[in-house]
Amino acid sequence: MDKIFLALIVLALILILSAVGAYNNRKNREYIKRKIKENYGGLPMRIYHDGEYEHICGYFANHKSNFSIDDITWNDLNMDEMFARMNYTRSSAGEEFLYNILRSPNIDGIDENFEKKVDYFASNEEERLKVSMMLFDCGRTGKYSIYDYLNNLDNLEGLSAKSDILIVMVYIVAAICFVINIEVGILAFIFAFLLGALTYFSKKKKIEPYITCFSYVFRMIGTANALSKNKCDATEDYCEKLHELSASMNSFGRFSGLVMNNMTGNGNPLEIIVEYSKIFLHLDIIKFFHMLDQINKHWDDIDSMIEIVGKIDCAISIAYYRASLAGWCNPTFTDEGIETEGVYHPLLNAPVDNDITIKKGVLLTGSNASGKSTFLKTVAINIILAQAINTCMARSFKASHFRVYTSLALQDSIFDGESYYMTEIKSLKRIIDEGKKTDVPIFACVDEVLRGTNTIERVSASSVILRNLSYTKGIIMAATHDLELATLLADVYDNYHFEENIEGNDISFSYKIMTGKARTRNAIKLLEIMGYDKDIIDNASKVAKHYEETGAFE
Repeated sequence: MDKIFLALIVLALILILSAVGAYNNRKNREYIKRKIKENYGGLPMRIYHDGEYEHICGYFANHKSNFSIDDITWNDLNMDEMFARMNYTRSSAGEEFLYNILRSPNIDGIDENFEKKVDYFASNEEERLKVSMMLFDCGRTGKYSIYDYLNNLDNLEGLSAKSDILIVMVYIVAAICFVINIEVGILAFIFAFLLGALTYFSKKKKIEPYITCFSYVFRMIGTANALSKNKCDATEDYCEKLHELSASMNSFGRFSGLVMNNMTGNGNPLEIIVEYSKIFLHLDIIKFFHMLDQINKHWDDIDSMIEIVGKIDCAISIAYYRASLAGWCNPTFTDEGIETEGVYHPLLNAPVDNDITIKKGVLLTGSNASGKSTFLKTVAINIILAQAINTCMARSFKASHFRVYTSLALQDSIFDGESYYMTEIKSLKRIIDEGKKTDVPIFACVDEVLRGTNTIERVSASSVILRNLSYTKGIIMAATHDLELATLLADVYDNYHFEENIEGNDISFSYKIMTGKARTRNAIKLLEIMGYDKDIIDNASKVAKHYEETGAFE
């Protein structure tokens, strides 16, 4: 009677603990769902941990396209920050696919089907939340990309479960011996245990780093299966394919808990029994190599799942991003240059919008800090976003499909021993070379052409380089302080400028683009505002005036 009573108490405790766990899990999911819902129209909640950001490019690195934004352009335009600003994804597959489409913008035309998915999730909150929770369950891989893990599985080449299966066979032989002769059976069991213990922990240590990969693939299969059963309009065209992909890897998930479930440390007797059975029989190692075999056989299926789940996650992320913007539009693609109204920089807290129509090259002049570089970046980023996510920060945006290149925020390459000038001319050369070999128009932005050399050679070489670039199929935008270029290149470049307003010792900028070349300079005035001695200001002004009148400094 006492034993039955004790058993009932244990059973009751198990039921209570299970009920508490289920309740806490439900409350946690309700909290997450509420946060996801409230985040619509807000800023991304994503927190990047040390070393994690460097591996988000995994999908991009493993899927080469016919065009991608090169490293110089990506860094010039602060596209890492742009990516972070619009990353509302819930899964590694989603954020890696988002990075990929930003890095490989579509130069062939808009994916209308993808745009329909974005619109659907933007206008259907219930389905947006439901699918977001499915993607949340898929989750992230942590520090490394799923492709880092998958590619590193090659390091396991030469390892197999053969020796572990042999140990299981020894146990079977030992059991037979035990029936025939107890003493021999006991010795056989001891032999099998010692042999197993000697090999188990060393092999377990080798495979543990790869369990994260298996765990993510397992969650991916679960998400694919859940999405295939969710018959909403945005995912309907993927349902059959997702079902087929997840079904092809059913055996991957069977008994996968042997590999992926570790002891929680709460003293659960069942957990202890399972863990010791692993040591005795190597069940987790045998299952691990079965899962490895499944991954190797279904690599393309896994890749397809990552792509489809990534696309769905991206569509929701873009819907969130659009909802967070003060204003945006879908671009219109034409073959007649660029025409935009109210275009602004997406990373500025208080951006100033501008209108511009570009039919040929543009030369921007203006004083320091007036907005020239920011405007170059504004147009370039919006062209990329137009082609990547069909979204522009403007009231209207019409443009051709372009390959985008920049030469803006260059630095001395101290590791390669190159000067600023050498770095700059290499950067410009790549734009010239790309302009010669591509059928797709290029859009190139250059800030302060050849700033790394003397005035005479800078103006001379810059005028020739920019004229040469103007013959390239596409549009070139360049910012310069050299007003001489505005005159030398007036036949091939339209002149625009930014200017400042100086009142007393106060300087302000409208950041509004104006037609024509700059009429003012502010470098010497800024020295005065910053408190430089009067004799420095006076002498600098005299030298500048003499140059304006004579064309010489002496």
